[in-house]
Amino acid sequence: MTENILSMHSNVALARQPIVDSRLAVVGYELLYRGSESATQADVVDEVGATAQVISASLFELGMENIVGTNKAFINFPRTYLLSPNGIPINKDNVVIEVLENAGFDALLLSSLRRWVAAGYSIALDDFVFETKLTPFVELADYIKLDILALGHDGFHQQVDALRGFDVKIIAEKVEAWEDYQFCRLLGVEYFQGYFFERPEVMTSKTSNVNSLTLLQLMSSLLNTSSLSVDELERIVSQDAGLVHKLLRYLNSPLTGLVASVDSVRLAIMLIGADRLKSLTNILLMSEMVGDKHVLLEQIMVRAKHAEFFALRRGYNNQDKYFLAGMLSMMDVCTGMKLDVVLGELPLPNEFINAIVHRSGRVGQTLDLVEHYSHNQEIEERQNLVDLKDTYLNAIKWVDDFLIAV
Repeated sequence: MTENILSMHSNVALARQPIVDSRLAVVGYELLYRGSESATQADVVDEVGATAQVISASLFELGMENIVGTNKAFINFPRTYLLSPNGIPINKDNVVIEVLENAGFDALLLSSLRRWVAAGYSIALDDFVFETKLTPFVELADYIKLDILALGHDGFHQQVDALRGFDVKIIAEKVEAWEDYQFCRLLGVEYFQGYFFERPEVMTSKTSNVNSLTLLQLMSSLLNTSSLSVDELERIVSQDAGLVHKLLRYLNSPLTGLVASVDSVRLAIMLIGADRLKSLTNILLMSEMVGDKHVLLEQIMVRAKHAEFFALRRGYNNQDKYFLAGMLSMMDVCTGMKLDVVLGELPLPNEFINAIVHRSGRVGQTLDLVEHYSHNQEIEERQNLVDLKDTYLNAIKWVDDFLIAV
């Protein structure tokens, strides 16, 4: 059982390296993929997956506001993402899209970058070496990153001179010594990045895993717009506690501007919307954050459906609220964090959090009864015991049928 619990959550890591101005004030951070909290280098095998994991960690776990504050986040985008402007859920106000040197500077890429710029995004050309044929790309860019370590002082000087006629900000990267910093300043360069200022800082957080089968089902439904329904989306999302947790974390980020509270999976889906849900699902799929959690998943679903069926038996309103409460009551197991801390990061009403954590109100009393029954603890009132027994059997059957179906 311990092994199953541990598989429900893992650590997610990324690194950030500051970009500073001539006064050494931070103006942004480059966000870098890290496979683990102990990794000192990116060791990227799949550029698409690496970018997806950086974005996923920023959106669902660490929070972009915690990583960069009010500064810019510079994120490496491989060609695949650059050609798909509608598939990436990022904030155009604080993210700078870094175009890698191997992106393939052709007409197709140029057309895609023009769409990004038209949508309001900032572009940086990374490890750039200017040639006349690349002029259209420079004209689209806000930042040009020149690698002084690779270019050397002479090559760096030539590149700065070639770019003086363009309205771009040059960032000197791989600045590792005082002499390099002073050399760049004498050339009029205003932004800097490198070991001389700070090595990449690894940031970590615990993350709730999401079942890849759930994500594939969800993506399939989202792509089949002819038969898309909120009921179907709710059914799929509700089967995975990790996915529910991530979507609620996303809703609580400054990116969404949400001011309301959420107390059901259905409302969360409606607030996110089908298009944004599709892009979030794609990011989670690409990030490959998958864990084997079949046994614990079954326990969570049984508790959630048991609470829902019990509320239905008693004639309580808003049975979907009881389902969500049952699911969230086990998020401490999914994330490895204290329950009040986990729920405090979600856009939930205070009374709903209190119901789950402190078992207050009708929702809290229902959770208490469901949990006591599942642990074979004494149930004092006979009618409670009868209703709990019947609804538990219904919950078991529902979960068994569901798991067979998927």
